[in-house]
Amino acid sequence: MRPKPYKFQAFVTISAGQNSDPACPPLPAAATLPPGQLKRMAVRGEHHLTHGSHFFSALVANSDDNPDWIGDDHAIVTVMLAAEDAADYFSAGDHFALWLGHDIADGIVTRRVFV
Repeated sequence: MRPKPYKFQAFVTISAGQNSDPACPPLPAAATLPPGQLKRMAVRGEHHLTHGSHFFSALVANSDDNPDWIGDDHAIVTVMLAAEDAADYFSAGDHFALWLGHDIADGIVTRRVFV
């Protein structure tokens, strides 16, 4: 089976940049999701029925058209991935995490974008 492209928009709360490795200094929140750029990262979602978590490789884009009300530690992003069962993990209202060696943001799917 060939993976299907899946794209959604989400509202994310960016973590404070805490890192469990003391040798690595924490990244500022803005560095984790650079505006106007695509960044490859893992997205961890929870299956609707089994509640098991699964990691997906994804491209995440922060459009940087943030209105004043969301602040510096929040962003509206577009997530693009390819998976046969993505709809079982990422529908409107579902929670997920963006992951780069550790959780960098918690998000909620706001809408599906059809490709």
